[in-house]
Amino acid sequence: MDAKKLGKKIKLARVELDMTQADLAKATEIMQKSISRYETGLSLPSLESLEKIAKKLKKPFGYFLDE
Repeated sequence: MDAKKLGKKIKLARVELDMTQADLAKATEIMQKSISRYETGLSLPSLESLEKIAKKLKKPFGYFLDE
């Protein structure tokens, strides 16, 4: 899985819903610093975290896994 591509998808989906990183962090109970690291491609979320993110961003889980 390409961390940078995944990060761009997370950011795009978040911005589409007019959410800040802080909003997403609060909604998913994931630290904002972690959300930032995912979006910049510095780290990959666990599958559990990615599932929470997908639900809050109203995207199917597979949306983030597609290359």
